[in-house]
Amino acid sequence: PWYTWLGGALGVLIVYTVAKSIPKVGVAPATTAIIVGQVGTAFLLDHLGILGLEKVPFQWSKALGLLLLAGGAWLLLRQVR
Repeated sequence: PWYTWLGGALGVLIVYTVAKSIPKVGVAPATTAIIVGQVGTAFLLDHLGILGLEKVPFQWSKALGLLLLAGGAWLLLRQVR
């Protein structure tokens, strides 16, 4: 499918963004932000069943886990400023 080609373009964009952001914010906050983005994207893709994935019903425990993870990332990024 055509959307499989997006992986290469997104990969280049992500590597470039990470390479530019690590000197500014540090390794730990950048890595945490990457993990939050990956978990959030996986949560959304699973819930909506995008790209032919089996739909996974919404669970508040998963949403709470994502919010706690994002809160931790926010605390790390806040210390950088």
